[in-house]
Amino acid sequence: MKIRIHDTYLFGRALDRTDWTPAGLAAIGAKAAGKKALARGMDRDYILDTLSRVGGMFSDRRSPYRRAALEHLSSAVSFSAPVTEKSLDVLPALLDRRPLQERMSMELFLPYAMETSVERRGYDGLLRAAPRGVVLHVGAGNVFLGVIDSLVSGILTKNVNIVKLSSSGSRFANIFMAALKEADKKGDIASTVAVLNWKGGTPELESAVLEHTDAVFVWGGAEAVASYRRMAPARVRVEGFGPKTSMGIVFESALETEGFAGVAEKAALDAGLWDQAACSSLHTLYFICPDRKKAAGRMRAFLAAAKKAFPRFQRELPQGSLTFDEKTEITRARQLAKADEALGAAETASSFPSTDWTVIWEKDPVYRVSPLNRVLYVKCAASLDEVKRNVAPFRTFLQTVGVAGNIVERKKVLEALCDSGVARVTRLGKMLEGANGSPHDGIFPMMSLVNWIGIEGRPGPLDRLIEMVGHARARSPFYRRHLSGVGRVSSLEDFHRVPFLQKEHVLENTPPDSTDLLTSKAQRGIYFASGGSTGQPKYVFYDQHEYEHTCRAVASALEAGGLGADDVIANLFVAGNLWSSWLSVEKAIANTKAISVPVGSGLPMENIVNYLRDFKVTALIGLPSFIAKLAEHVGPGRGRRGLRVGKIFYGGEYVGEEMARYFRRVFPGAAVRSAGYATADAGVVGFQCEKCSMGVHHLFSSSQYIEFVDPETRKPVQRGSVGELVVTCLNKRMMPIIRYRVGDLGRWVDGRCGCGRKEPLFEILGRCDDRIHVGGAHLFVNDIQDAIGRVPGLSFNFQIVIGRKGHKDALKIRVEAGPRSPLPAAVRSRLGGLLMAEIGNCCSDLMESVRMGWLDAPDIEVLGPGAIERVARTGKIRKVLDHRIRL
Repeated sequence: MKIRIHDTYLFGRALDRTDWTPAGLAAIGAKAAGKKALARGMDRDYILDTLSRVGGMFSDRRSPYRRAALEHLSSAVSFSAPVTEKSLDVLPALLDRRPLQERMSMELFLPYAMETSVERRGYDGLLRAAPRGVVLHVGAGNVFLGVIDSLVSGILTKNVNIVKLSSSGSRFANIFMAALKEADKKGDIASTVAVLNWKGGTPELESAVLEHTDAVFVWGGAEAVASYRRMAPARVRVEGFGPKTSMGIVFESALETEGFAGVAEKAALDAGLWDQAACSSLHTLYFICPDRKKAAGRMRAFLAAAKKAFPRFQRELPQGSLTFDEKTEITRARQLAKADEALGAAETASSFPSTDWTVIWEKDPVYRVSPLNRVLYVKCAASLDEVKRNVAPFRTFLQTVGVAGNIVERKKVLEALCDSGVARVTRLGKMLEGANGSPHDGIFPMMSLVNWIGIEGRPGPLDRLIEMVGHARARSPFYRRHLSGVGRVSSLEDFHRVPFLQKEHVLENTPPDSTDLLTSKAQRGIYFASGGSTGQPKYVFYDQHEYEHTCRAVASALEAGGLGADDVIANLFVAGNLWSSWLSVEKAIANTKAISVPVGSGLPMENIVNYLRDFKVTALIGLPSFIAKLAEHVGPGRGRRGLRVGKIFYGGEYVGEEMARYFRRVFPGAAVRSAGYATADAGVVGFQCEKCSMGVHHLFSSSQYIEFVDPETRKPVQRGSVGELVVTCLNKRMMPIIRYRVGDLGRWVDGRCGCGRKEPLFEILGRCDDRIHVGGAHLFVNDIQDAIGRVPGLSFNFQIVIGRKGHKDALKIRVEAGPRSPLPAAVRSRLGGLLMAEIGNCCSDLMESVRMGWLDAPDIEVLGPGAIERVARTGKIRKVLDHRIRL
């Protein structure tokens, strides 16, 4: 397939036309304005995928688009064929999905604000980034990829884009648009871009197109930038990029580590690629030389190295074709240098008689702008202050400084030259690359392509519930089905008609088997397992921003519970196996003022005690069962071991008063508090302040909405009455959790907390569903049922009773035998033994806790038929009785 190259591209249609009139350009502007809604509504993932496909079309050297580009550019630009090839190699990397995502995150800071209103930490309200509308990109003729990069920024920010090509440049943008049109399966992106060419400096034409333009990016000369700023209406934002000049600075440390040869190689690259046509190309290279006596020796050593490095670069990437005027400018620079050399003021190394490359050492430290085409000036300066004085006249034109030196020296350069107009400091040899997300000429370009709109005042719980239901219904296949029978939600009464989210819903609609619960493709985030034992765990997903929010919430919970700047806290949670606790706690501690000692729980107990002593640990955080095992090892009286533990934070299980008293006996005076009430599915729901005790928590009301319902009827209970906790996460948009039955019993606690916080109080009272946290183990009721089913002679009527045995959890399993005559003790004992063996096969997590000594072996009680108490109203057995926490 041969690609035909046209002069013009208009919103999906290629044509050959350059004779534009003011009326014609005004009509194009009006058509662009009519496409604003289409561009604004495009899906970000679709945009990223489409641009990535375009990049792939130019990475394949057999691609008709790449072949067409090489053929066209060979005559349209002055670069040599190898330089053009290298330039095209930049495009696939520029358009790769991951770098584009990173670029949006770094330039917009809140990229999700392009899709919806989002919170910003510290701001009392929401922020929305709206496209400016129609963006005019005025291209320069020097580097053909520059205007493509500008166009990509406009597409990513969902603007309608008009590209004005330079009359002296190439038509590569039309080849790019042909590829984009093919990659754009829906045709939406391609239909919101126009590529035109008209004679620059024609005010009537430019004023016509500006009538319907909302922003202008001008890449080129100062006159062009000034002209558009004069003509643009006051409502139009004009950003000018160029003309710029860039320099390098070499410190003595680089000469020691890289030598003159290494510095010369990097200088040749920065001064040679694109024949110095880029704003970031190297023009003058300063060597910092406090000792003037050494200056001449260093300059001559560099010239000697340049005589090898520049020809080597020329062989790899030859200089492009030069005009007569360009050759004249190079010859003039060389002749002036020869004249200075006769006066002892300069020395030169060059490719004479060819004009391939030129390096001129001038003793005068004044900054020089190169005549381009691989002409480099080198100077010596005693200090950065001397460099600053000599570049001062060019402060409005300086862009990049390439530094040969270490990070300390690069920072010194930044501090010395930040008020001299410098917009970027990088390594020498990297001046033409540009780190992803780096500011360009002092700004983040994407920020100028959007309008930031604030909604002042944070939304209330009802607002968030309404929005979350609408978001989930619109974007999640599961919720679309789940909410099919629910009408519009506009009140709490409407919301309470939303069906509950059950554990099996999460299990069946999350990866790896399904993504139906997710609202978009999983990316830039993290998976965790929720639950465990031999039962199949649920997997939950947090995107990067949601996870960061969760970790900050845990940090807030720890600080509210008393963790402070003087604390050293040991993280004793279990790491790995997709569990969230250890990793999340580590990230949370990093957001506090405390010092973390990430011990974990996999070491021999004596090793852990040694760490606690050696690092003078003042606080512990972990599973209560493991902390109890640690306490048993330490024994009463922490002073005997030289320990300083004064705060204990627990999570994942319940701690009763008896266990808390035991902790305080071993660690006298220790404050024992919840690290936060949380679930892997919904995140952090509540926190304890220093006034809270036992299961009482403050609600994170800005991010969670909770209800208490009767476990049997599923109707709301009276305020203050005990019910099953149902949670809705108000800010988890990637995998929404709406009216999720957590499986815990709790109640509202009325009154204001003694700490003065306004967040409401609630109390957690134990488990009511089929997943039990006991003695460090996650135990599923179904696992016990499976074990019972393997023992002939036992019925499926059973009950699990959880209590305390001293400071440890205790587990009893009561099961009725099948219908039979009297049940002698020997039969009970035999059935109990068989059941215990099957529990060992079915409940590996439980048996591991027994092996570790965190829990004693379960007490098996075999009873006669009908012996277990039934609920009078329903005749059902309560499968789980948790006596660890009492009202």
